Amino acid sequence: DEGRMTRIVDPDPNWSITAKRSIERYAEIEAESGISFFTNSQYLGIAGTSSEYLARSEAQGRANGADTTRLDAGGIRARYPFLRVPDDAEGLHEGRSAGHISPRAMVRAECEAARRRGAAIIDAEARAIRPVTGGVEVETADGEIHRAEKVLVATGAFTDVSGLAPLDLKLRVFGRTVVLVRIEADVARELADMPTMGHAETGAYILPPIRYPDGHAYLKIGIGSTNDPEFRALSDLKGWFKGDGSAANRRDFQGFLTSLIPVLERCDYWHTATCAVTWTATGLPYIDYALDDRIALAVGGNGKGAKSCDDWGWIAAEMLAGREWSHPIPRERLKLPDGLK
Repeated sequence: DEGRMTRIVDPDPNWSITAKRSIERYAEIEAESGISFFTNSQYLGIAGTSSEYLARSEAQGRANGADTTRLDAGGIRARYPFLRVPDDAEGLHEGRSAGHISPRAMVRAECEAARRRGAAIIDAEARAIRPVTGGVEVETADGEIHRAEKVLVATGAFTDVSGLAPLDLKLRVFGRTVVLVRIEADVARELADMPTMGHAETGAYILPPIRYPDGHAYLKIGIGSTNDPEFRALSDLKGWFKGDGSAANRRDFQGFLTSLIPVLERCDYWHTATCAVTWTATGLPYIDYALDDRIALAVGGNGKGAKSCDDWGWIAAEMLAGREWSHPIPRERLKLPDGLK
């Protein structure tokens, strides 16, 4: 993928503060690695007047220094004339810290920064993790064995089904279909100022036109639903990622998008892609040791991990380094539930 939403405003204080701390590091990582990955396209949340989502998001965002503005329906239309919203719509705009990241570029940047600080990057699939005397060994798909004092397992949706963790985390993993529409030059001009967007009533997230590796720009939408498939086997999850997702989602999402952004009716090329969301029992990532002080975990994006990912990783790195806990979120909130150990 080439676009993930990032912003400070969020109704949950844990996700808002970790987003703020992550966003504050973007410039440092980009400068140290020489790789850019953040685009300040800003953010717009849309809801009806009966929704408390925007009010709670604004409160948490302001508490963490977000640059926010409330908009009524007229204000939304004036700022973004390509949007068609009902008269009772309300908006929450975030400016200087919000937009989107390229996850591919962000991973490259973080790896390059780590390499420059002495890390060795081994680009290979891990097949097994085994505790041994004095530490841990990791076996890769090419048969190599790598030894370490400690290991951090951060394998997202594949954590349980891959068997790499020393225990079953009982994660709930759902497939999600996204729809992408190719944006050509004439439509691109009309959407030049499009922000990343969230739609409270439907849970939709919408990314503005972003250039993908094939050279084309695509606008993307995703919406979670009760019909999303749940995966408990590695073969099924791999099959999902190799497939095209839900045809019904494509029809529904395309209709929703063209209603909200009518100019998209002039676009001819639409297609689907697949992703997955990983839910924990706590609604927060698990960042904790799973086997004494040798094998640790950092897993569970809960559908919105991208904007906070750098700070969740910072927490995990500090924990493995044995440093005193200094994060605003108490360590107990991120521990594995008692029933899992």
